[in-house]
Amino acid sequence: MTTRRDVMLGSAALAAASAMPAFGAADRPQSPLGVAQTALGHYFHKQRGDNPNLRGPADPIATVDYVRSLGAGGVQMAIPLDTDIKKLRKRLDHHKMFFEGDIRLIDKPGDDTAAFEKGLRMYKELGAPVVRTVCFVGRRYENFSTLQQYKDWKANALAVLDVCVPIADKVGIPLAMENHKDRVVDEEVEVLKKFSSANFGALVDFGNNISMCDDPVDVINKLAPYVKSCHMKNMAVQNYTDGFLLSEVLFEDGFLDIPAMWAVLKKANPKLLPMHELITRDPLKVPVLTDKYWVTWPDRGGKYLADTIRLVNANARKMPLPVISTLSQDDQFKAEEANNIRCFEWARKALV
Repeated sequence: MTTRRDVMLGSAALAAASAMPAFGAADRPQSPLGVAQTALGHYFHKQRGDNPNLRGPADPIATVDYVRSLGAGGVQMAIPLDTDIKKLRKRLDHHKMFFEGDIRLIDKPGDDTAAFEKGLRMYKELGAPVVRTVCFVGRRYENFSTLQQYKDWKANALAVLDVCVPIADKVGIPLAMENHKDRVVDEEVEVLKKFSSANFGALVDFGNNISMCDDPVDVINKLAPYVKSCHMKNMAVQNYTDGFLLSEVLFEDGFLDIPAMWAVLKKANPKLLPMHELITRDPLKVPVLTDKYWVTWPDRGGKYLADTIRLVNANARKMPLPVISTLSQDDQFKAEEANNIRCFEWARKALV
């Protein structure tokens, strides 16, 4: 019998968590798939509490041990500047895990860059092949109420990259800029083309630009020439009054052809590492049927809306999308842990 909890989760995540044997890292086979820190939000909450000033893990070494115990092959995360790099490197080597960094850009072009450069040097010493970054935290259609607000952000974001990319060049470690619900794919390509540096490229998120009315396969194909990192995820959609709901789901439960998308990126960059980002959270509302959604796209035609609505209608999920906000914090953590384990298990079979 389906319980109310199962319906709210929209998956078997909690059931899987309760049924999962308490294996140690040595007992759970290692996956080729890594995990991004954003897929560990509930675990980090247990580590660090509600401190809004902390990013990534409070204890990087404990995090490496934890994700390896779930089956992870690697991890992408921000680490404190006072991290003992030798100890962390030793722990990664012990588990035979790969690592990618995560760093915030400076806020404005005139800001002090010392901490940013120190962070890049720390990741290079650790042996990270790439460092993930974003130009924007939020969602374009929610954060900006006018076109001018977006233009001001765009100018500042480019000026910040003008400062930060040369620092990456000086340190000798690549930055991978994520398509983070700030630019449509053609705008993202324009920015990538602007910088001819070997130390600047794309982190390709498989699902983010669906919320921007971009075709997900088109996003993969257009960003592939620049790819240095990725956030692999599958998506589910449903209609709602003002547009559609968008949710990360287990790889086997979404409508994207993940192996085919991965193959395109891997062909473009054979050194690319697979990193998953299934965020265990409520569905996101994408209000494409409201005027505010389109404020920053005055010249973006109705074709994009029509194509996206067709995509949603053709792939609308019949069972409930995952909803976890009504669960206790402990149950939310259990759901996230079960999701991560399922992702690693999927990859051991699918990414061969």
